[in-house]
Amino acid sequence: MKKTILSCVCSCFAASAVAHENQPVNTQPDSLDIKTTFTYRNNQAFPSDEVWQLPGILLGGESLPVEQGASLDDVQLLGHLNIHKRYFVSAKVGAHSHDGSTEVALENLWFGSRAAIMGQPLLFEIGKMSSDITPTANFHASGGSFSESPLLADVFFARHFVDIGARASASIQGINFGIEVWNGDNWPASSGEGTAALFVHYAIQHGELSAKVGSWLMRSEADKRSDQRYEDGHSHGDAQLSASDLTFSGETVTMGSFANLQWQVNPIILNAEFEWIRADIDAQLLDVTQSAAFLATQDGYKLQLGVSLDNHSLQVKYERLVVDNSFTQTSQTFIQSSGLYNEGIEPEKLAVAWTWDFYDSFRLRTEWYQDDTQEAGTSRWAIGLVWQHKLL
Repeated sequence: MKKTILSCVCSCFAASAVAHENQPVNTQPDSLDIKTTFTYRNNQAFPSDEVWQLPGILLGGESLPVEQGASLDDVQLLGHLNIHKRYFVSAKVGAHSHDGSTEVALENLWFGSRAAIMGQPLLFEIGKMSSDITPTANFHASGGSFSESPLLADVFFARHFVDIGARASASIQGINFGIEVWNGDNWPASSGEGTAALFVHYAIQHGELSAKVGSWLMRSEADKRSDQRYEDGHSHGDAQLSASDLTFSGETVTMGSFANLQWQVNPIILNAEFEWIRADIDAQLLDVTQSAAFLATQDGYKLQLGVSLDNHSLQVKYERLVVDNSFTQTSQTFIQSSGLYNEGIEPEKLAVAWTWDFYDSFRLRTEWYQDDTQEAGTSRWAIGLVWQHKLL
């Protein structure tokens, strides 16, 4: 595992030597924005009277399946205020519905300070905020081409990564480096045990071709972490359901790389996205009667291709998970009851979305999914409305 980590870090910094970033660190003006989306789906992703788990994979946080019918997928009110040019405060109030109820919460509130050293911009941030390691860590239905979260977001970040922590980032010769330290409130850590991450991002602009690529490394610790998605009093759960009493104690080292490309061939815009994420897990699993030493390597792949013309966009996305779990110091009965015996199943998902920006801040979105994340695959279609508006 250590050789893999070292290789990943070295590749990050070697690649950064030839990169070029066009924007300085955080130059966002004062703003107040609202984003929201409603979606109707003709079918559910998973039976509502069962606990959702992907074969061979532990889930937590906000990783819950979409439901049949109409839903308020997402509401975001985002504010950013600059103070005396060097300081700023940002906040986000969010809401979404599940199981017939809607929860409103202050999702993010953080403070930042800008500085410079030898003419190179530095940024320091602290508070409750999202991770910057990869765009996949911050999925919201109102912000992308699809209303359903990527498999990679559900598995590796519990849908979206939000925690209390601090981040320092710098743009050195146009390359954006960063380090993050977190309390551990977000999956795959447990509260107080901590998460730390390193990342490097860089962007290239050459004529009509633009690209952004990045690599990152994250280490998380957990102590007796449990699946709390269906606990009583949790507004995203069903009171009649309860996840297993399995607890997880150990280390998760996650790493990844992504590349986003866009090529404008007037009047057509072509785009392509690729991402790979790997989690190396070394843990002890325990329930009320049994335990097991658990070693796992879980790889996730995402490929998205799209074309846009005028106010229309067509996007196709394919995702696949490759799971390699091993157990020692345990029984076959415990392995099967844990839900982590995947029997050779590799979850995958194909999605197609067409969006139409038909009026000002309004967008119509239609989608089709072939969902093979379970042994018995399903398909569904969806139609929804997205509204994004700048209030200030």
